[in-house]
Amino acid sequence: MRKTAVKAKPRKTKAGTRPADEVFELRQRLSPDPERPVSQQRFSHLLGVSWSTIARWEGGGTPDPLMRRKLARLAHLLDLMGGMVRPEDRMAFLEQHHPLLLNMRPVDLLDTDAGEKAVAGLLEGAATGSFA
Repeated sequence: MRKTAVKAKPRKTKAGTRPADEVFELRQRLSPDPERPVSQQRFSHLLGVSWSTIARWEGGGTPDPLMRRKLARLAHLLDLMGGMVRPEDRMAFLEQHHPLLLNMRPVDLLDTDAGEKAVAGLLEGAATGSFA
């Protein structure tokens, strides 16, 4: 008798969405055209992982806990951007080195809570016109 492999169902997040859906949604939110998400390759370059890793996540794999936190921080940052950063400029904002962030890229700062706060502070300062 031949055994068949049973494919494990992807785990759902606290909000009830699958990591695959969250990753795809982030790619959509980073694109100027929500009908055409940022490519897996461009998104992987942004995050510093291989494109096959993005494909695996969207295929049902689960990112490791550190990357899950970075993805959650990225989603939060996109929420903060709102209409302040145009969709066509979001990738450039995340990829460019910013003088007010010690010449670091915002996406690289999303590895830590403190880095996320620094980027959020930059956005809040721009929104209010004050940089503390």
